[in-house]
Amino acid sequence: MRHKQIIKMLIFIAISMIIGAIVFVLLRPYLHKTIPFNNFNKLTQITEEPSQKIIPFPGWNEREKQRALAVVIDNTESARPQSGLELAEVVIEVPVEGGQTRLLAIISGEDQELLGPIRSARSYFVDLASEYEAILVHAGGSMDALETIKKQKIDNLDEIYGGSIVAAAFWRVMERQKPHNLYTSSDSLRRAAINKKYDLTTPPTQRQTLGLDEEIDGGEIVSDIAIFYPNRVSLVRYQYNKEKLVFERYMAEQPHMTAKGEQLKAANIVIQFVSFQYLDGDGRLRLIMHGGGKALIFHEGQAFVGRWQKTPGQFTKYTDEKGKSLSLAEGPTWIQVVPNGTRIEY
Repeated sequence: MRHKQIIKMLIFIAISMIIGAIVFVLLRPYLHKTIPFNNFNKLTQITEEPSQKIIPFPGWNEREKQRALAVVIDNTESARPQSGLELAEVVIEVPVEGGQTRLLAIISGEDQELLGPIRSARSYFVDLASEYEAILVHAGGSMDALETIKKQKIDNLDEIYGGSIVAAAFWRVMERQKPHNLYTSSDSLRRAAINKKYDLTTPPTQRQTLGLDEEIDGGEIVSDIAIFYPNRVSLVRYQYNKEKLVFERYMAEQPHMTAKGEQLKAANIVIQFVSFQYLDGDGRLRLIMHGGGKALIFHEGQAFVGRWQKTPGQFTKYTDEKGKSLSLAEGPTWIQVVPNGTRIEY
């Protein structure tokens, strides 16, 4: 009797071991594997995704360029949203009468199907166009501006006084009222320039830009810049987007949009303080754009206090307070020309 019980027990144990072995084989692929502690760092390095540097405006400096057009663009409320600012290499915003501002867009790259609204020139626009060796595009201008254009033989395309060939490069749209409805295109302007026998091959002078691997530091961290031009509708604000590494532009506390429905963005903001004089009771200004003065330079979320320097016929230089030239980030630059004493917050 005892012998039979022992046999049964051995058979039970043998069957259990066989069943256990079968179960182990079947479940083995699903069992957790042990990770050796001394290989953990090595394993992490293999599986981690390498971080990639964000390039906000890829290929910006490599775009094919020809001689620049310096286009005077309206910036009143009735003129917004404008067309063509989004692909300008440089946009210079300057005060005009009434406490408002006007824009000069330096465009030498891609063809623009629509540019405008086009407005009249001031003498400082003539000087700025010459600085970039550009063809000035405008619709008339102040007396001193027109006199300077004639005296200095400035290459220009004037919708009002440029003759029928030049006037044919402009048109008015029905959706807006005068004087905020005059438009053109870069192709139309360049064809008019060819008829005027202007040189179209000389690209504009370029400021030094940071290399892709260059790091900048030493500036004050900024997230918001406010520029208080006299008229409330001309209040300019930039907010720094840390994810996209760009400054996003606002006008009168609203996103400054393009006609294509995109918010304007910049890689660099330069605030240039200048001396000024009132010319008449209408508030026309003479801005002193030669000599030098204080400048604030913003890029990659940092602010640098510096200086600007310019001699007649030369390119405006921006330096730190010790006179060392400051490089800019690759991408569009907005230069804010403001009279001395203008309120700036950042």
